[in-house]
Amino acid sequence: MQITESIIIECLNELQLAALAKQKYADYYDGQHAILKNYAMQESRSNQKLIFNFPRKFVDNEVGYLLGKPVNYVSKSDQDEAIHNIDVHMSHWNKEHNLQLRKQSEIFGESFELNYIDSDGQFSATVLSPLNAYVLEDGTAERNVLLGLHKFMRRFDKQVYLDVYTDHEILHYTISSDNKNNQMKQNQAPELKYIGKHNHIFGRVPLISCPANTERKSGFQDVISLFDAYNALNSDLVNEIADHRNAYLVIENAKLEAEDLLNMKKMGIIQVPAGGKVSWLTKEINDSFVKNELDNIERKIFDMMDQVNFNENWASNTSSLALRNKLLNLENRVAMREALMEKAIKQRLRNFFAFLHIKEGVQYDYRDIAVKFTRNLPTDLVGMADVIVKLKEVVSQETLLTLLPFVENPKLEFNKFHAEQQRLVGTDKKVTNAE
Repeated sequence: MQITESIIIECLNELQLAALAKQKYADYYDGQHAILKNYAMQESRSNQKLIFNFPRKFVDNEVGYLLGKPVNYVSKSDQDEAIHNIDVHMSHWNKEHNLQLRKQSEIFGESFELNYIDSDGQFSATVLSPLNAYVLEDGTAERNVLLGLHKFMRRFDKQVYLDVYTDHEILHYTISSDNKNNQMKQNQAPELKYIGKHNHIFGRVPLISCPANTERKSGFQDVISLFDAYNALNSDLVNEIADHRNAYLVIENAKLEAEDLLNMKKMGIIQVPAGGKVSWLTKEINDSFVKNELDNIERKIFDMMDQVNFNENWASNTSSLALRNKLLNLENRVAMREALMEKAIKQRLRNFFAFLHIKEGVQYDYRDIAVKFTRNLPTDLVGMADVIVKLKEVVSQETLLTLLPFVENPKLEFNKFHAEQQRLVGTDKKVTNAE
């Protein structure tokens, strides 16, 4: 497919529309919920707006559960050098990058990873979102990427820039000032000014899509109405209680002057004639009904998000197996996201191996690398050690090492173990000879 300026403009228009639609999810994650704009204000009454930021809580919990422990890489054909190169070139940025990629994906329903060669000539990657990036796919079952867009601004520069990525080139444009900050007028095409291009080495568009799910929907999109209801109900309850400050003092069968009321307030004593009565006029609140409704909405929120409410009372001796059973729904949800995350990482490895082939003349197959995820859960190390001992005659030691949460690089740990064993054998031989 030949990339023309008209196609770029069409893609840019879609980027703008997607950014306008998906900004809502970034706002919710940042705590800018709908209640801040549409809460029913009451004149001369308390109007506090309470925000319970469930989106941030759920996104961070899910990302930490999946990627709180580093991703491990294992070569299916035992190519130690491939794993060593991955560790050397990526270990200093890989973990934080994966967390950000997954987080942006969960917020917007899709995120993008841009692979590039940095100023030091090293392979690197950055995370983009649908607010500033877009990929055009060919529509086939393989969903091959035909081009990618990255719209950005430089600091202290009001000009908007656009980088267009193709299989072999990066085209650089500026966008007319009328279309900055997604403020594009309807039926008005953006004006692009070509400012140059340069080649890249990957042989394919280096902009990788990482969807949160097959529908590419925000992870909390279906629960926003429950978030809004929970915020509104809590705000109404707090304001109802706060308005008790406006309770009225009722004085029956007596007439008091303002000066008398001030003296009574100062002295703490109220004097009324015979037959007089003084009481407070307050509002009755059905707190049981309100609490039940709040608890009901909260349960539905946690159920819809497949999350576990850890604020509930749990037994102090809850085992890791029992914990995993409680997390079964979350585990199923994360398992689907893990498969999509693994696909994105494999595409990164594909580009990385293309970089190594050009820079160092070595060639590896990204399909040979198995990506291993370790859940960020308390681990029963005693039970895990028992499992490893029982499986040592069945499964390779390197694979068993991936089960241990404190081992970040199983291949490196495997090699260190054998080197240590050889040193111990050599030491024993020296001692025997000396005797």
